[in-house]
Amino acid sequence: MSSPSQQLHLNTLLVEGQKNNNMLKDVAHVWELGGGIALSNLIEVPITKQCIKNLSVVICVDLSKPETIWTTIESLLNTIKLRVKKVIAELKRDCPSEANQLVAECLARYGPDHPDKDSLDIIPVPITIIGTKYDEFQNFDPEKKKIISKTLRYVAHHHGAHLCYFSSKMEALVMKTRGLLGHLVFKTQLSKTITTDHSKPIYVLAGMDAISQIGSPPAIVGSRSPLDQWKQLFLSTFPQEAEAVLPEDPTKDSKYNESIIDSVRAQKDEELERFKKLQERKMREEARREGRVM
Repeated sequence: MSSPSQQLHLNTLLVEGQKNNNMLKDVAHVWELGGGIALSNLIEVPITKQCIKNLSVVICVDLSKPETIWTTIESLLNTIKLRVKKVIAELKRDCPSEANQLVAECLARYGPDHPDKDSLDIIPVPITIIGTKYDEFQNFDPEKKKIISKTLRYVAHHHGAHLCYFSSKMEALVMKTRGLLGHLVFKTQLSKTITTDHSKPIYVLAGMDAISQIGSPPAIVGSRSPLDQWKQLFLSTFPQEAEAVLPEDPTKDSKYNESIIDSVRAQKDEELERFKKLQERKMREEARREGRVM
């Protein structure tokens, strides 16, 4: 299991696996969005009406860089929420029963007796938040670790998400995270032993946490909701870095120079310009023949 991609792209790959003891192999279509939140609008590419019934979303945040955590997680969750809402609305028009079943399955993880079920904003597809680089995070100041972990627990709980800490350098965490991802993709058996001790790697499944167990942040003047209170506490403790602004055309950014690819791209750009000019000339000639002015 490797670390999340640092590339600026939307990548796709196929992964084979087996469901429990089934000898037949299943194939999962995995989409990976690199580059932080700069290209978060590309999330709409894999979240479609055709695949939403089998969709799971994994969000990775870097625990070693708390100055990027809130910006990353808030932006991605909001983008996912809006896209899922739109797709489910489309699904309801075509097949209301499937849309209702999708929502019901996510709510079922909390059960009818969960004390927080009416105060949450659950995204109706399985979401997993993975905090990476736990090997570095474990050496943080205990109070800062507590704030980060409690905030992530609340955010995950509020949106109906799993929360799991990970490090590629710690075999136990690799195995636990692999097991969780295997469950999401291939419905394999899942460990339901949770860890909420903030001095240890957090592992909490959706529906198995509670606001009473997470605790409340300090009351902050102007905060309207518990989520906003956690946000203000986090931002006051860890001011967020400004998100890097992409150039208008990222393909011309010097950071991504590839001489062979750039040469082919330049050739294709020239061909495109010639094609566009040819089309414009044809349109002008047709307009003149028809007595129009362009």
